[in-house]
This record gives sequence, structure tokens and C-alpha cells, in this order.
Amino acid sequence: MELPKLGRTLMLPLNIARASPPSVAWAHGRRSSLKPTGRATTTSTALLPTAGTMHAIVLAAVLILFATAADGADDLLVASASAPPHVSTAGLVAPAAAEGDDAASGALKTYLVIVCRTNGPKENGNKLLEWHASLLASILNTTADSLLVDALSAARPRLVFSFQHVVSGFAARLTNAEVAQLAKLPWCVEALPDATYRLMTTYTPELLRVSPPGTGAWSVGGSMGDGVIVGILDNGIDPRHVSFLDDGMAPPPAKWRGGCHFGDAPCNKKLIGGRSRGPQSHGTHTSGTAVGAFVRDVKLSPADAPGAVASGMAPRAHLAFYEVCVGDTCSATEILTVTEKGAFQDGVDVISISASDDTQKPFYKDLIAVGSLSAVMSGVFVSTSAGNAGPLERSVTNCAPWQLTVAASTMGRRVVSRIQLGSGVVLDGENLNQYNRVDNRPLVFVSGMFADGALDGVDVRGKIVACDRSEDPITRAEMVEKAGGAGMVSWSSLKRGAATTPVDSLTIAASRVPHADGQVIMAYINSTASPTASLTFVGAQLNRSSLPAIAEYSSRGPCNMSSVGVLKPDITGPGTNIVASVPGAGNASAATPTTTFGMHSGTSMSTPHLSGIVAMLKKARPEWSPAAIKSALMTTADVTHPDGTPIVDETTGRPNCFAMGAGLVNPTRALDPGLVYDLAPADYIPYVCGLGYEENFVKDIIAQPMMNVSCATAGKIEGKDLNYPSIMVTLTAAAPSVVVRRTVTNIGDPLAVYTAEVVTPRGVAVEVVPNVLGFGVMLRRSDFTVKLTRGKATLPDMALSRRIESRADQSLPMHSHYLRQEE
Repeated sequence: MELPKLGRTLMLPLNIARASPPSVAWAHGRRSSLKPTGRATTTSTALLPTAGTMHAIVLAAVLILFATAADGADDLLVASASAPPHVSTAGLVAPAAAEGDDAASGALKTYLVIVCRTNGPKENGNKLLEWHASLLASILNTTADSLLVDALSAARPRLVFSFQHVVSGFAARLTNAEVAQLAKLPWCVEALPDATYRLMTTYTPELLRVSPPGTGAWSVGGSMGDGVIVGILDNGIDPRHVSFLDDGMAPPPAKWRGGCHFGDAPCNKKLIGGRSRGPQSHGTHTSGTAVGAFVRDVKLSPADAPGAVASGMAPRAHLAFYEVCVGDTCSATEILTVTEKGAFQDGVDVISISASDDTQKPFYKDLIAVGSLSAVMSGVFVSTSAGNAGPLERSVTNCAPWQLTVAASTMGRRVVSRIQLGSGVVLDGENLNQYNRVDNRPLVFVSGMFADGALDGVDVRGKIVACDRSEDPITRAEMVEKAGGAGMVSWSSLKRGAATTPVDSLTIAASRVPHADGQVIMAYINSTASPTASLTFVGAQLNRSSLPAIAEYSSRGPCNMSSVGVLKPDITGPGTNIVASVPGAGNASAATPTTTFGMHSGTSMSTPHLSGIVAMLKKARPEWSPAAIKSALMTTADVTHPDGTPIVDETTGRPNCFAMGAGLVNPTRALDPGLVYDLAPADYIPYVCGLGYEENFVKDIIAQPMMNVSCATAGKIEGKDLNYPSIMVTLTAAAPSVVVRRTVTNIGDPLAVYTAEVVTPRGVAVEVVPNVLGFGVMLRRSDFTVKLTRGKATLPDMALSRRIESRADQSLPMHSHYLRQEE
């Protein structure tokens, strides 16, 4: 089945004051901050060289994406996969040990067993647990009481967890034969095998303008996340790290009901509870990024000079940590279990999951989506990673609209590994690991695949090997080292452009340079009979003037599922070379906490940035729903730098909304978005029903079981009509016109008027009705529609302006900027 072909991309702001000629190759314009001061940011565009046409529009602080697919194109393919689990839960039943991946019919594997709740108990608690046990007992030739006793005492119980909120069912260890038997029973809706998710592996408060006194988000909002509980789901934490000390912290709120299971390490007013088997770098780092306390004189190594103060994005928020991963492998069932425990039993306010599936799945098979919907319906915000499969298009995961899906940017910090050519030319690349200097060695270029024997006929002993990155860098480095090479310099492909971020840990002296520098190296090698080079590890360098770009590894959108109807990723946060807490040597104590910091890169790092910012917003704006918070973040995100230049894709040097979503998060502006696109919990049900899933999947898997959802009652809407800060539609010759509906809620100035004027892309007509929205009170809601029509005519350029009306009927015009239409 062929995928629809997507074409050029425009980001078109509808809230700028002037239009500009349609002759410029890419566009940028100012987007209203929706404040009386008239502050503005800029929207950018980029061109994708493919067949159809896809455009993006900003409308009164809403991001709207609409697409033209190739005529007659099929729906997008949806791939799915599952893998053997590692499950340990903390809830109504005891934690369980890991299990192998033996596929024999008699081997026990973990399944999520979805059951029809119709004939079950109407209330949660022990009665529901006993009912689940009785259902399982009916196929195991045992008793419910026996299973319950076994669950509390056995190392590997059959009944793993009884879900009370996020799904109708239980987790159990079953053989293939027992699963086959389940499929024949009328009460069994589905038996989903546990899936494997992957982890997506401090200067950022300053970079995001959170910390400046008086003007930063901490000052403007009067909040550092005080009293908010952030639940981090990851692979382990060092509970004795200095980032998790509680100096100056208030006790956790009375609603906190979680336990403390960190071995002999006690909890405190910062790390208030959760579970971890032992310290792990990834989980310690993500926790410190989100809510780490203030730490002075941070150093990456003992030899470094004392550094500045480091902290998380919400340094006064409380931390609940839940271990759901072993290494970089996470159990989907355990993530679902902990989501229920954190959101419904323990009392967390924000859930941060720096993990994603390798493939996109229907939401009823995506247990992060399943659990997060119930959590969001209960007022808990869920932040997830976009994935690290970039720059491949349509690689983004965690596509459910109730989750915040976070892309990653660079941030000006590089781990410099310098190469000096024999000609005297000096080029700076990157490498994660420190190495001894390699001085004045012969430089040889090796083409082809090393795994296929490209090195066999080349003497690389004592030489620096130059090569491209058409093969796994770790494999190349290991083979160069085995062949006696002294070092390796590699360069990005043309597709990856200027990217140099090293995502691999190499054991040989090495440097990764941009594609253009690779061409410089090749030109030098071809210019002399005896090329030489030197490699020097310089270390971490922070360039505050460097402008963030969307990182090459960050997964690109749109979602590879045609029915989703929203643009993903949602937003971007810093994710490259992030310095945060990591475990120490293992001798930490209450008297001498761990003081080690390290660098990691990935959407795993950008996600906790947003989770911490959400905690700050929840404290500053406690009345906002999860949807209102997401809207505020997305509609105030930056698409240009403070100097007015666009935020670009690192690999192409051009803006790309499929890479950055709404833009780079701006926490201070998010405190006052003016208008928000809000959603009540029940609003998601017609959207889910509109996805075409079976009724039982909606009722017993996706929606909270106690809601007794019926699609016949709730109705159905298309994804384009979900009240979301982005819209995705397809315009074809057969269906050239689409109307989408939105509702905005005024949470800004009580007296305000918004006038919509549209800058249209060539070949598409856009009509907003009504084109003026007036507000006289806070929290008033106003509806509008956007009609998009495919055609050949180019409509006149228009723009969107806003004025704040005072009681004297005076107006304050918004600062404006040009928008240029892309050819």
C-alpha cells in the first residue's frame, strides 16, 4: 500500500498585521503574544520537496495544519510490534520478577487481559480485584483465593495487577494455550501481549528565560512548582544525589499517598516516594532535569573549574520516581500499572514518560496512550517523548492528542573533538568520550561498508581513518580499533547536514564533523600524497550565542496514522548535551550526597524539561485543565530566535513544523496565552469513537471503565474537529473543501477583540467565520470555523491583527511583521 505523498510546507500566521509579496522562497511572520503589551514572536516555513501539498497555519494562537495528498492515495500504514516483558508492579498485588523471552507454548508471558465490565462489580476496590481473580481462576483450574494469596507472596505470581481505573482488566502471566482459551470466552475482549518501549536517551533555565529575576517565568508566575508532584517513569534513580535534597522544601501535600521504596535510602520533602531497585543514569538525569534542586558549582569532571548553579525546571516541585525500565527497555504493562498507581492512588499531578514505542500503533494497543487518557481525564498532565528516529519523516510516536509529545533541540553546548589537518586547517567536531591526543598521524579515507570487508585491503595501523557515516558508528569504530587504527573522523551525510551531535559512545579517538567539513577533509586528502591529521579532545563548551535548532535525532512528523487528525510532535524542548544529575561511585550517604553531573542527549531529555515547566504552570495557574496547559504551551511557543531568525531543522538549515511542532517552548509567555483551546474529559470520547475502533475497545480499554462509555450516546467526530491547537486535514480532487471547527476560551484580558485575516497559501482558499471574536468577560467561549478549499487561484494576502479595547474605546495595535509566501 503506497503512502500519500506530502509536499511543501508553509507555516502561515494568521495574526500578523501586514502581508508581503508571495515571491519569497520561505516565510516568516510575527505571532501575537496575546498580551496588551503587543509582544510578538515569529512563525517560519520550510519546503519539503515531494509531490503533494501540506500547509500549516497559525490562527489567533492556534496551529492549523492542512494537507493535500496525491489523488487516490491510500490511507497510511500502521505498524505494530510486541516483545517479551519485564514486569514488576506496586499496587494491589506484589511486585514480580523478570521473565525470559522463551516462546514455547508452556512458557509464561505477561498479557494485559481486557474484560467486559458489563457483568462485573459496579464499584472499584476489593470486589473488582476478587472478580478479576475469579475470572483468571476459571481458566487456570484453581481458586480465586489461591491466586490472591499467590499474588502477595510469590516471586512470579500469575495475577500481576488488577486495574481499577485506567483500563477494564488485569495483567496476568499466561501460556500460549491459556491465551487461546481466553479468546473463546465471552468476557474477554482482548489479550494484549506486553510490549517493549525504549528510553529516548544547566544552562537550560537560562536558555528558556525561566530564571532571570523579574522577567523570567519563575518570577512572573511566582512559581517554581511548589507543592506540585511530578511522577517520573524511568529506569532507576540515585536517591542520595544532591539534586534531590530538600533544603527549603515544604512537606508534600496531604493528598500524597505513595510509599517509599528506595532500599536503605530514606525519602524526604523533595524525593517524596516511589520505587527503584538501584541507581541508573537515565532516570537520575531525567528526574534532575524536571525538578532537580539548586546545586552550586556544578562540574562535569574533577578537573573542571567550578561551574554555575544548576537546577531543574521546577526546583521546588516534589518528585515521585517509579522504576518501569531495565536498562533502556521498558515494559508497557508496567508503565500502564504505574500510571494507574501514580495518577489514582498516589496523587501525582504530572507524569513524565521519556520512552516510546519503535512503531506507531492504534491507541487501544498503545498502553502509554491507554493509561494517559484516563490520567488526563482525572486532571493529571502527561508528557511524553517524540522518539529518536529522526530525521526520518513520519517517525514520531506517542501520537495520542491527550499526551504532550515533545521534540528535541540543540542548545549551544557541544563536546568538542578537534581535528587539525596537515594543511593547518582546524575543524571542530564532537565526541562523547575523552581520549588521549593523537598527534600528526597519517590520514586515510576508506569507502564502502566496513562490515562487508572495506577495511580488509587497507593498512590503517597507526593511522586516522576518515569515512562517512553510512554504517553504525560503533561498528566502524570497533573495526578501526581492531585493525590497529589510531583514530577515526566521520562526517554526516548530506541529508543530516550540519549535525554533529554524537549519539554513540565510541572507545577510540574520534570526531564527527558536519557534512561540509567532510568535504573539506576529502579535498585535503586528494590534494596531497601524504595527508596527516591530529585529534584533540577539547571537552564540553557552551556557546551562549549559539542558536538552538531541531536536533537531527528528534523524530519527525506527521504521525503515520491517517485518522489521528493532529500534528505531532506538539512542541520542542532542549534535548542535546543536557547537563543534569547522574549517579556517583556508590559511596554516597545522607552526610555525603552524590554530586556527580553528566551529559545526555535525546527526546528523553527534552520531555522532562516540559514536565517541569508544566509543574511550574500548574502551581501558577491551578485552575487550568491539562488541555488548557497544553494549549498555552503550544500557542505561545517560539518559532524564531530573539534576533528574529527562524528556528531551523539542524539537518537542512530550514524551518520545519513537522520537526518542531508549534515551536520551542517559551515558559514565560505560556503563563499568559490570552486564548486557549480547552477540552473537558468527555470531549475525547467522540474523538476516540470517531477513530473507528470496536465499541468494546473504546469502553473497556481506552475510556475509564467507570464511565460506562457508549459511542452511540457520545457520538463521533473526525480528528480535524477535536478542539486542539493543531488541525490536520487532507484536500483531494474528490474532496477539495473541508470545514473545521474550533472553540476558544478567553483567559486573558476580559475586554478584548480578535480580528482574523488570513494569509493564504497558493492554491488554497481559507475562510474564517466569524472573522471577529469579541470578549467582554473572562472565561467566555467563542466558536469559529475554518473552511479550506483546494483550487488554483491565489487569494489576496491578508493578515491577522489584534487590539485590546479599553473602557474608553481606545486600542493598542499589535506589533507586526511580514509574512512571505513560499513558491
